[in-house]
Amino acid sequence: MSVFWLPDEEEPADLGNVIKAAEALIISEYDFFHLAFRRWKGCAPEKVALEETFADYMFHQTVPPWVRHLAREVLSLEENGTLDIVCMGAHRYQRGVPPPKNGRFHVGIMAAAVIVYCFALVEISHFQDTTAPLPCNGGPGLMVISKMAYAVSEGRMPPCGEQTGG
Repeated sequence: MSVFWLPDEEEPADLGNVIKAAEALIISEYDFFHLAFRRWKGCAPEKVALEETFADYMFHQTVPPWVRHLAREVLSLEENGTLDIVCMGAHRYQRGVPPPKNGRFHVGIMAAAVIVYCFALVEISHFQDTTAPLPCNGGPGLMVISKMAYAVSEGRMPPCGEQTGG
């Protein structure tokens, strides 16, 4: 909040209360204005009138009485630990984050890569008398890759130790 004011200026108390109350309800300040008007008047505000009022708030830090009232009520309930977002009606204004485009595709690719990687780890060729898995002499080290290469070339894979490097 110190971005809008110089360090020697004090932030208007009402403005800070509106910001804190909107954060407590997990909604935007604009939606907080909408909620405050609905709770104050009992009906939805006209879009143009609400936008004008919100613009005045943003540019001149003017807080209408109905917004000030709801902000104080929310902060009081939060301080008491009895703030209920559903009872306040704020749940209607909360927006979920949409999933990323092609998200399932990317998750599927990652899952397939992990499965191939795990399968490759199991198939690492090594000499039985060593504790560390070492590659076959002259081979790529991964039996899976060697098997795939020989399958594509329609050849038969020689036993480990008989492969010739290239």
